[in-house]
Amino acid sequence: MSREQQAVERARKAFLTGRSKQLDYRIAQLKSLRRLLVERNQEICDALKKDLNKSELGTPLYETLGLEGEIMLAVNKLKEWAAPRPVQKDLLTLSDQVFIQPEPLGVVLVIGAWNYPWAVTLQPLIGAIAAGNAAIVKPSEVSAHTAKVMEELLPIYLDKELYPVVTGGVAETQELLKQRFDLIFYTGNPRRGKTGDGGCRPSPDTRYPGAGGGRAPVTLTRDCDITIACRRITWGKFTNCGQTCIAPRLRPM
Repeated sequence: MSREQQAVERARKAFLTGRSKQLDYRIAQLKSLRRLLVERNQEICDALKKDLNKSELGTPLYETLGLEGEIMLAVNKLKEWAAPRPVQKDLLTLSDQVFIQPEPLGVVLVIGAWNYPWAVTLQPLIGAIAAGNAAIVKPSEVSAHTAKVMEELLPIYLDKELYPVVTGGVAETQELLKQRFDLIFYTGNPRRGKTGDGGCRPSPDTRYPGAGGGRAPVTLTRDCDITIACRRITWGKFTNCGQTCIAPRLRPM
């Protein structure tokens, strides 16, 4: 049995214990994840510097501040989101209590991207934890130092059975895709997003197939404020060294 299969089976076994469905447990895990971002900020910055040459000022701006905000939103709203929602009765349910009860899907797979290796990988994980799921975290092997830090730190702060980290390249990803998941969340280029389709088990998926920066068309009209337009285009073109889905491409009229 491969280590990828073992991680998935352990996660599903842990999910079936029911502990991830308890609201207090989800909130505790989310708060612990936020502590990781705060307490291990220097290690996160160092890894991003080695992988992508991101500055210490750029790390919170592009990676961690948004995650902290997502976590606190989930912590503050979770009881509301998880509460049963009443629905309108009809003749068949007139004497019943009728409501919709949100339930976790089960075990999900999060495949991260290299250009925002913390933000894009942990944001879906926050949602998975908040919803009561187990999650396999697969960071991008391209940002190798970040993947190693993530592999070392997440098991310290999170339930290592429910939220294991699997590192490696294409072969490890392909092995993961052979397993059964209740949802797959993928961010990356469209070509690679298709590589597992033929061999993976049928699973619902959410894909964000970013094709890389420089493909978002920008059109300047004659009545635009050229100073403001140039400033905004320059920011969009060069932020994160252009490795952003919104990096613009000028299109001639």
